[in-house]
Amino acid sequence: MTNPPEHPSRGFEYPPLENTPKPPDPYAPVDYPATYPPPLPPPVYPQPVAGGYLGAYPGYPGAYPGYSADPYDPYRMGKPPGTNGKAIAALVTSLAGLLFCGLPSIAGVILGIIAMRETRQTGQDGYGIALAGTIIGGLLVVLIIAYIFFVFVYASQFTVV
Repeated sequence: MTNPPEHPSRGFEYPPLENTPKPPDPYAPVDYPATYPPPLPPPVYPQPVAGGYLGAYPGYPGAYPGYSADPYDPYRMGKPPGTNGKAIAALVTSLAGLLFCGLPSIAGVILGIIAMRETRQTGQDGYGIALAGTIIGGLLVVLIIAYIFFVFVYASQFTVV
């Protein structure tokens, strides 16, 4: 009889471990050459000229628009250009409260608080304008409330019986 055919599902067999070479020691000392690390070239300086240096070191190049010019943090965004629009709206609506019986002043106070928060976070101009709009609007709201209170107190004294 003949030998049976090899099993196709047996796969690949690894060689016995006795025949493998021994791995190198990873903690063995390394013998570096005598000139390790290689010497560095001498530094290059601008050539002196009478009265100063010619070819002085260049300054930091200008930043792209919208980015900070800080060389230590180039990924930080610069402040947005212009004045915060909500700060201007806060001042305008607070002053409009003088003409329209104080009702727009409530919106001026709210816009002023939002604008102050935005100008602190973004560094945009307009914090003082937002503060002025908040103060003027707050004073007008307080004056209108006091006026309404005194009108009702005064009117209650003259009730018809």
